[in-house]
Amino acid sequence: MQLTTKCCAKVLASVAAFAGVFALAGHADAAPETHDGFYLQIDAGLGYLSSSAEAGPFKITLSGVTLPVSFLMGGTVGPVVIGGGFFADHAASPGATINGQSAAVSGDVTMTLVALGIFADIYPDPHKGLHFQPFVGWGGLETSRNGDSGGSDPTGLVLAIGGGYDVFVSDNWSIGGMARLAYAPLKLDSTTYSTIAPALLATFTYH
Repeated sequence: MQLTTKCCAKVLASVAAFAGVFALAGHADAAPETHDGFYLQIDAGLGYLSSSAEAGPFKITLSGVTLPVSFLMGGTVGPVVIGGGFFADHAASPGATINGQSAAVSGDVTMTLVALGIFADIYPDPHKGLHFQPFVGWGGLETSRNGDSGGSDPTGLVLAIGGGYDVFVSDNWSIGGMARLAYAPLKLDSTTYSTIAPALLATFTYH
């Protein structure tokens, strides 16, 4: 996959440094049960991943249930959290269709959408749990067969929007739920892989 481990490490190091600046800036103003200051969110849940590509007269689609996870860090600027992070939606056993008709999948196939980027988390009322979370980044779709991911994978822009509600369980920790929809028009050579990934997530937030 073109998103190499070395590249991911550099991006995550930059995210950590970026979030650290906001953490230091917002620490003195942080109040209990208020969405302000340093922000850390870890999510996990259930979702669905579908990716379609056209090859001549054929439209081939791989899709399946996913186990999505995400990790986000940032800081609060006014009423808005700004930061960076990543998410991954992993389909352990996707099915296939060709022109809308079911097709056999050869071997043990897995499919994972991975995205690295920046996000905002908007709390209309910082003392309540309603929030909206846009995300924009760069990602790729890794497909492997029998544990071998092979050569290059489609990459490109990844967009996502989420909305949810959380409840404080301590001065700074809150737990909640969020619905998220990701869309990625990924490309490999001249082929576009139109990819969508809706998900329902449990959110664990330090803020």
